[in-house]
Amino acid sequence: MQVMVGGHSVLKRFVRAFLAFVGIIVPGTFALALLIAPPAHPEPVQPSGCERGLADVNANVAAMQARIKKLGMVAGPETCTAAQLYFLEVVKARAVAALCKSGADRERELGRLDADVEHINGVIAVGCL
Repeated sequence: MQVMVGGHSVLKRFVRAFLAFVGIIVPGTFALALLIAPPAHPEPVQPSGCERGLADVNANVAAMQARIKKLGMVAGPETCTAAQLYFLEVVKARAVAALCKSGADRERELGRLDADVEHINGVIAVGCL
């Protein structure tokens, strides 16, 4: 036996109302959940070869520092060449640090390397030109 109201089945009206309710509530609930969820903060991904690159440039900078100290404060073409090569190594080290480091460590390292670049530039300007 089928119950009819105004020529429509009650069950048919119930199913339509249920589907309309679900069609409105489910997407609305999903949208609210997306709005409430905190944004994702993925870990910064280091490019491949960063560890080795950092080690290499740090070793090169240390070697150039040792060469500069060995030459001492004597002005001459060899000292100028060493200062220019040291400048290039520090600039490379800065580029690698900018790519591979993050956070406060990155800012501290870049500040130190920027100060070194400025100092070496001054030394080259005074002693080599």
